[in-house]
Amino acid sequence: MLDLKMKLKLLVYIVGLTTLYNCSSKPSITALCEMDRNGNYILRWEIYPEIDNVPVEIFISDNDSLFPSIPNMTVNSNDYIAMIDNSSKTSGKRKYFRIKVAGAMSDIITNRFFELDSIQNFRDIGGYTTNDNRNIRWGRLFRSGSFSRMTPHDSTEIDNLGIKTIIDLRSEDVKRKRLDRYNCKNNIRIPISMKGYSSISQKVLDGKFLRGDAIIYTQDTYKDMVNNFAKEYASFFDYLCDEKNYPIVFHCYLGKDQTGLATYFLLRALDVPLDVIEDDYMISGIGIDRTKLIKDADSLSESRQEALTMLTKTDLTYLKYGISCIREKSGSVDDYMLNELKLTPEKRKKLRDILLH
Repeated sequence: MLDLKMKLKLLVYIVGLTTLYNCSSKPSITALCEMDRNGNYILRWEIYPEIDNVPVEIFISDNDSLFPSIPNMTVNSNDYIAMIDNSSKTSGKRKYFRIKVAGAMSDIITNRFFELDSIQNFRDIGGYTTNDNRNIRWGRLFRSGSFSRMTPHDSTEIDNLGIKTIIDLRSEDVKRKRLDRYNCKNNIRIPISMKGYSSISQKVLDGKFLRGDAIIYTQDTYKDMVNNFAKEYASFFDYLCDEKNYPIVFHCYLGKDQTGLATYFLLRALDVPLDVIEDDYMISGIGIDRTKLIKDADSLSESRQEALTMLTKTDLTYLKYGISCIREKSGSVDDYMLNELKLTPEKRKKLRDILLH
């Protein structure tokens, strides 16, 4: 387990952060929120410059747009951590938090990741700050891995989020029996790419798919998505531009490739800084547990484990390879988004109106 200082350094922009730069009379606050396996919220913070033994006021709400004027609890700044008991989940509603220290108020934070039984890499895209200092709303848009093996616990957790639309981006080879089990208002199927991980697993087990094969396969997938599935991504954004569809979850098999490229386009359309977009892409590595994909994965031979690792890891070089394919096709990412994905200025404004505050 990483210590607090290292974790804050690595996960800034990642797990629900806010950093405020105020005048010299006020400190800046870096805060994050996680959820433990029992459903309790864990708040952590750093204050710069450090201030010893001052009150940290914590404001709690079920609504990310409305907070009480009086703090729900007060702790000491030297604690650097506070737990909010939510194990009973009596309200069934997600909690949002703001932290106030010495007159400086943080932005809204909550947990980004969710601990689910069989759904990989399920996380909220909210909380990121754009270049013009607006924030993506929490609880509106989620990215995820496949829902095909979801448990009753998973279903309950998703019910609590009020999901209206699920967009399944898994590849064309996904059979009907593997389609989403979760029933919501809109189950949308937009297959992107020809062949997915489901068709590769047995080859890995048989030792017929090695590390080099995995690298080539993933690069080919990105090239395929860019060159042959722009219309599908354009359709994806049509659904995102309809406010009646929210809250929305979109996913592929592991939530990192088809979903990763979709999120890259989305965050770029919202004018989120590039380093934040890349961080969001990379944290799929936190959300994917390969032991849930193949039974006794750790007992596989070294060559099989290497192949599995290359298939399930997130590597920025894959995203950058996809971007190079975009530039080869259209000259620039912005031209590709405009001409191929039909993300006109009007659509970008619609997305910003729906998702930013």
